[in-house]
Amino acid sequence: MTGNPKAHAVREAMTRAARDPVYFVRLLFGAEPSEQQAAILDVIVEPGAHVSVRSGHGTGKSTTLAWLMLWFLTFNDNSRIPCTAPTAHQLFDVLWPEIKKWHAKMPPAMRRLIQIGADRIVYTGKGSDRFAVARTARKESPEALQGFHAENLLFVVEEASGVPQEIFEVAEGALSTPGARVIMIGNPTRTEGYFYDSHHKMRSEWRTFHLSCLDSPHVDPSYPATMERKYGKDSDVYRVRVLGEFPKASADALIPLGDLEAAVGREIKQSSETLRVCGVDVARYGDDASAVVVRQGNLITYAKDWYGLDTMETAGQVHELYKQKQFDVACVDVIGIGAGVYDRLKALKVPCAEVNVAEASAFSRKFHRLRDELWWRVREFFVEHLGGILPDAGAAQDLIAELSTQKYKIEPVSGKIKAWSKDEMKKEGLPSPNLADALCLTFSDHTVQRAKARRRGTSARAKRQWIA
Repeated sequence: MTGNPKAHAVREAMTRAARDPVYFVRLLFGAEPSEQQAAILDVIVEPGAHVSVRSGHGTGKSTTLAWLMLWFLTFNDNSRIPCTAPTAHQLFDVLWPEIKKWHAKMPPAMRRLIQIGADRIVYTGKGSDRFAVARTARKESPEALQGFHAENLLFVVEEASGVPQEIFEVAEGALSTPGARVIMIGNPTRTEGYFYDSHHKMRSEWRTFHLSCLDSPHVDPSYPATMERKYGKDSDVYRVRVLGEFPKASADALIPLGDLEAAVGREIKQSSETLRVCGVDVARYGDDASAVVVRQGNLITYAKDWYGLDTMETAGQVHELYKQKQFDVACVDVIGIGAGVYDRLKALKVPCAEVNVAEASAFSRKFHRLRDELWWRVREFFVEHLGGILPDAGAAQDLIAELSTQKYKIEPVSGKIKAWSKDEMKKEGLPSPNLADALCLTFSDHTVQRAKARRRGTSARAKRQWIA
């Protein structure tokens, strides 16, 4: 062997890394991909690879994408990586920080060649033309994956289950460009759409992978156990978040899980002067939790629950939130011991309204009582894609889980809609919807406005008026 042996070894290692992304990860980051991650990286190296990955929570899917993108930019000249996701949160608060984390671990000489901007990553090597760009997938502007041309293309679709069908329809030509690689990855929240079809009727066109929390070394074993205890193995929450399987979507589920998951990080435009309403659901039994949820117009901004607090302590927690300027007015369920919390909040000068969800609905032909009406409003809030949830809204994931397990029925004689009571939910082994009921309460101060909107018609505009 002639020349510098060390330099020769480095060249050999980099030559191998160029064709082996698993080796690239081991060499540059000192990390060991899981068996699941390695299988995905092995397949995507093939030009024209179409990969679709359904996954539970915490299996390392964003890490896999970060490794893949850094590998692709490092070794593929004249390359483009269009990245998209349903929300800016998923791109800029989840994927981009993960890329920055692993970029920082690269050897200095290689790290300097890659510059990471707010929505763009550029490889700056001499004579090179390589970049990645982030674009949010919006139904009203479906060109997120359109218009890219390069010798080497890698399309990255994060949380693919929530990406609107229109995005894929517009991008169909680009995705099928000869040699273009495509990877779709996400929690399988919807039983329809392009991502779902890639695991079903279009399966022959895709290399599909399944990442279950039960098989991943990255998932704490206590997580599946906790989810099973709280929601049951047969629940859609467990299927999606733990097993990485598509939901069964039972016919009596009030709100589909996919519509709830899609609300997280949804961009909502509204005035900062919009009233912030806090729903307060007070625990009635020892194993129940007292809960609060704050909604400002079409955006849920805060959610939290507490166990083991008496009425004075619960009132104290709500009072503290008011002092922290988390809300403007509280709607308190005054049935049973909730009346004590309401009285205490009034004494503490907290603006609040008493709500009795057992009273008759203003729409008695459709609902048994006010609680049923409020639950139906919440359903419209999510199913019609009017509302959003801040990703950092406290117990947001628990709120989503409770909402997704809530069931309803239509009475055979009266034809009225009835949401299952907490007692009915418990008898079926389902969690008590404390946070969900607190959210329902935030809609209770709009009864008169909604009645007026109904008389004017049930247009989307009218519904937005009573929600806002």
